[in-house]
Order: sequence, then structure tokens, then C-alpha cells
Amino acid sequence: MRIKNISLKNYRNIESADIEFSDGINILTGENANGKTNAVEAVYQFAQGKSFRTKNNLEAIKFDEEACFLSMDFDRERHSSCMAIKLYREKKNHNKYFYDNIEIKKMIEFIGNFRAVLFTPDHLGLVKGSPEVRRKFIDMAISQIKPVYLSYLVDCNRILTQRNYLLKHIRQTGENQSKLAQLELWTKKYAKYSAVITRYRGEYTRRLKESVPEFYSGLSNGREEIRLEYISNINKYNEDIIDFSDFNLCEGIYLNVFERALKEELSAGSTLYGPQRDDIYIEIDGKSAKGVASQGQQRSAVLSLKLAEGEISKISHGEYPVFLLDDILSELDRGRQDFILKNLSGRQVIITCCHSELLNDIDIDISKIIKVENGRFV
Repeated sequence: MRIKNISLKNYRNIESADIEFSDGINILTGENANGKTNAVEAVYQFAQGKSFRTKNNLEAIKFDEEACFLSMDFDRERHSSCMAIKLYREKKNHNKYFYDNIEIKKMIEFIGNFRAVLFTPDHLGLVKGSPEVRRKFIDMAISQIKPVYLSYLVDCNRILTQRNYLLKHIRQTGENQSKLAQLELWTKKYAKYSAVITRYRGEYTRRLKESVPEFYSGLSNGREEIRLEYISNINKYNEDIIDFSDFNLCEGIYLNVFERALKEELSAGSTLYGPQRDDIYIEIDGKSAKGVASQGQQRSAVLSLKLAEGEISKISHGEYPVFLLDDILSELDRGRQDFILKNLSGRQVIITCCHSELLNDIDIDISKIIKVENGRFV
């Protein structure tokens, strides 16, 4: 997969820009607040359908403008494709998404056509951050290779909201047969969708476990070992080892958990068990990375996860995604810089960098350097 060019109009501080990219490593260099990250944000928006920096599209539209427009030409599976996005300031105008000049109405039909792996300094908190951060990482990675997962996730969250509303209502107004019957229906639905989410996440974690240790060993020069495990909080009511690949088994376990936890959840007025509370356990040399990992170990773990994400994407679709490294080199020591760039050989990479001298001592071939100044790319 390779981006040929991207065109932006009224996107953040970029009034108008046409940026051409080459195979291999592309460098966007310039001072902070000039538009480097804005370009990376725009590229990633084609992978996820939304910004990685904000939930509010209004922030992506240039001040005093009513809309912004993004388009991208890229090669995918040996043929050329194009995508486009138009974001409006006014809510009455619905944002528009296009693939090969055809308007796409459903996000699951937009996501997955272009795939990208993103590194930002924020990702360095993946190891010691909250479980929500790790769930978001795995959900975004899965959605790019299996876009249907996104619809399952949306439905699962919608059902969870309804179930929580009913649990809270029962706690406030008291139990009766009608309300408990409604709760049973929502519980069955939530058990079904929870099993789907758990199955996808468990399978993806299994695939991470195949690649991450090798990358981590390279980053640590073989001195340390890493282990991953998908952790479900339903284990409190289930003593058996969960086979995440068996949907019917997972669904049955969830139903059993919700039945045994009914009084506890009614008392709390919310759903206490399910994928909304799951986590990815990361262990380094037999100890929880969240509690003891040094900054260097955290960086190595995150880089390993991201490189593995790229490998899984290639295995799933036959070609590597585009790699986006936003200001990540300033966060890494020389050894990790060398390792990650050497392991990205043969892929298209876009790197933002404030100080181009950071690249002087790195033994890599740079395909293109693009200077960025006040939203202009030359």
C-alpha cells in the first residue's frame, strides 16, 4: 500500500496543499505548529474515518471556513484508488465520504480500504495507561483489517448503554417482573455481542503474541522477554480457561456470569462485567509492565506492538500498511531509532521531525524530504 499524493483544503492551518509522497521514507520537517502533524492527521483520517487528535470535526476545519476537503490517491493491491472526505461546520450538512468517487454512507464500508499504522508520543503511555487506552489500541487495529468489527462494537456499546439505563432505573424505582423481563432480554443481547467482541480481541491478541516477542527481543538486544495476555474480568465468576475462539462457549460464559452477578449489578445500577472492562496484560521478565516498566521498556513494548500491528495487517491483506511516525524519533534513543527504521525497510513511511539533524547519524535511505512552513509543503 502506497500513498501517491494527498490534497487538503481549509484543513486546520492548511489553506491549500498538494503533497506528493515517494516510496520508502518521507520526512516532513519544520518547526512546531507549522502543519506537519496536521498532514499526518489527515492521512490517518482515511484509515479510521476520524481524527486521532480530537472527537470534534469542527477543530479540523480552518478558522472562519464552513468546510474542509481532503482527497488522497494511493495504490492498493496493485491498482490505484482514491478517497475523499468533506467535513462541514454546520451540523445540518452531513459529512461526506467517498471511495473511488462513490459516496459511502456507512463508515464500515469506508474504513479498511486504506490502512495505516500510527506512532505518536501519546502512544508511549500505552503500557502504563488505563485499560481503556489498550482497548482503544486493539479496537482500532482490528477495525482496519476487519471493518465489520466496528459495527459489532457500535452495537455492543449501544446495548450496554440500554442495559445500564435499565439497571439504574430498577435500582431507583424498585424491582418488578416487567422490568426484570426487559433486563433479561437486554442481558441476552449483551452476552451475544460481548462474546463477539471478546472473540475478536482474543484472536487479535493471540496474533500479537506471535510477533511482539521477536520485535521486543530485538529492541532489548535479547536481554528481556515480553508476554501478552487478553484479560477478561468475567474470570471472577468463571474458573475455567476461556477459549476465546469458541463463540458459543464465550456467549454461554457471559450468560452464566450475568446470572450470577445479577444482585451485584442491580445494587450498583450498572453493568460490572463484560468487554467494556477488559484489558491487555503486558508482562516483562515475569513482572507486570504497568507497575515496573522503565521508560525504555515502555518504549520498546509500544514499538513492538506497533510493528506487530503492521505485520498482522500484511498477513491479513497481503501488503504492508503505510506507517506514520509523528515526532516519535525525538522520544527514542539512537538504538531504538535504528531498530525501528531498519524494520520498516520496504514499507512506505511518513515521519514528522522538527530537527532534521536527528536523521544525520541514522543509517537509512531517505526517499523524500518535505519542508513545512505555515501550512505550506515544499
